[in-house]
Amino acid sequence: MRSISNTLLAVLVGLAGALAAVSPAAASSSPPQELGGLDLGAYCRSLGSADAVLAGSTAYDWHCAGADGRRGDLTFEAACRWAYATGSAVDRIGDFRDPTSVRCWRVAPETVAPDFENYCTSRGHSASVLLGSTVYDWRCVNYSRGGPTYFSVDVLAVCKKTTGAATVERFVNYYDARSWQCRV
Repeated sequence: MRSISNTLLAVLVGLAGALAAVSPAAASSSPPQELGGLDLGAYCRSLGSADAVLAGSTAYDWHCAGADGRRGDLTFEAACRWAYATGSAVDRIGDFRDPTSVRCWRVAPETVAPDFENYCTSRGHSASVLLGSTVYDWRCVNYSRGGPTYFSVDVLAVCKKTTGAATVERFVNYYDARSWQCRV
């Protein structure tokens, strides 16, 4: 009987060890998933507005409008969560100057700041530099006697280097260069 108990205990300990080894992989989140675009008119109507209106040429120029024409704020992240009925949805503006480039993604709740410096230096550049105040103003730079030479930055590649995982690069505020997020 003692032999059976010891064998059973050994099996249970081995099984527990195997489950412990598997659990980190099982606990890891799935890769980001593109959910799709938005019907901003339907979202605005769900809030009691008459429709969505585009009052300019950038993604930030979308507004919910009342029947009287008054414009209200429109939050893409809230619209994504409403449209896809999930709290894990976020918006991603593909090109700030293209108001139709907003897509929704399902991501894990954690955010990671992209490491522009590490990305640039790992590619053989001297450093990263911010040449303005918008999210599109990041550059890699090489310094030499002839002066600095600037190179464009692929923020998705920066996020992949920073996180080591499949990710979505997104900014929270176009006018805040430090609002980039890597979402996995």
